[in-house]
Amino acid sequence: MKSFQVSYHLTLFEEETIDSKIEQICLEQSVELPRTVIAGDIAENVVGEPVEKNQLSEDVYEVTIRWALMNIGHDITAFLNLLYGNISLKPGIRIDWVEWQQLPENLFKGPSLGIKGLREQYDIYDRPLSSTALKPLGSNPDKLGYLCYHFAKGGIDIIKDDHNLMNQKYAPFRKRVESCVAAVHKAADESGHRARYFTNVTADGPELLKRYRQAAELGADGVLVCPHICGLPGLHELREAELSLPIMAHPSFSGTMVNKNNEGFAPAFLYGQLWRALGADVAIYPNVGGRFSFSLSQCEAINEAARTRTEEWPYQAVFPAPAGGLKLTNIEKWKNAYGPDTVFLMGGSLYEYPDGIEQAAYKFSEILER
Repeated sequence: MKSFQVSYHLTLFEEETIDSKIEQICLEQSVELPRTVIAGDIAENVVGEPVEKNQLSEDVYEVTIRWALMNIGHDITAFLNLLYGNISLKPGIRIDWVEWQQLPENLFKGPSLGIKGLREQYDIYDRPLSSTALKPLGSNPDKLGYLCYHFAKGGIDIIKDDHNLMNQKYAPFRKRVESCVAAVHKAADESGHRARYFTNVTADGPELLKRYRQAAELGADGVLVCPHICGLPGLHELREAELSLPIMAHPSFSGTMVNKNNEGFAPAFLYGQLWRALGADVAIYPNVGGRFSFSLSQCEAINEAARTRTEEWPYQAVFPAPAGGLKLTNIEKWKNAYGPDTVFLMGGSLYEYPDGIEQAAYKFSEILER
């Protein structure tokens, strides 16, 4: 029987035993019936099978369960449901990793460009990339184009829409893209630096793919998407469209999946592995020390999961993009800590710089180019 394995971090609560908790997962994520009424081929080939159990502390275990590939067919939705369907409603279950190389061929395509492809496109090989976000919400296309122009002239590599800019009346999608595309080209003509503009295509249902195609037609250099708002399979749908626009994934709406050590997903699994498998070329995550609560070890684990390519992680390496607290005063520190294969996403620190955003962008760029 062809199969793949999933590693779980299990925490026991009052009156739970590890074997009963494993049994619950094996049944709940497959047949959803008591074992007493399951027999024959279904019991042997459909129900999950525990293959390893290691005790980490008094109430915490690392457990590996084998699942039949026939349970997921060739559907990402079926895979996600098996991965964390009904057990998402139970406490003390966290997903740590998946045996990606055993999954059906082409179930996940991984990124179309990744680190290697983006570096080749941008002709930047020996340093991190700089990025910023166009904000605040309420700005019109002219204002956003103005900001885009000055960030580009200052040397920013990737200028993205803020994740909450979608298709509001004061900043409609088409006009916003047209304004910002014109701005990066104007800045390139004047300064010689070609910044890349990534527009936010997060949208309802079929509108997601429609905006992705519009972004390509209008000359955007890439797209931003919030996969936990428009759906994880939506991220892969963009990847399969094969329009050669790189995809930057944003963590909005994913916090409850990663904020507890004993439930949900390990941050490195979600942002570094799953998004990468689904097709993200750049994975944004909240950096330690900013407005959010990630630890340094969690951030380092995300970086490793995004970049490492082995037999176990067969997809192209992608850029991790720490954000949410980077400042001009500490970017040198993070550059040294995280290394060149990083996209550093800085927002507020550039906007509050006393000499204006163009000079702030220039200083940011100069630090990364040293």
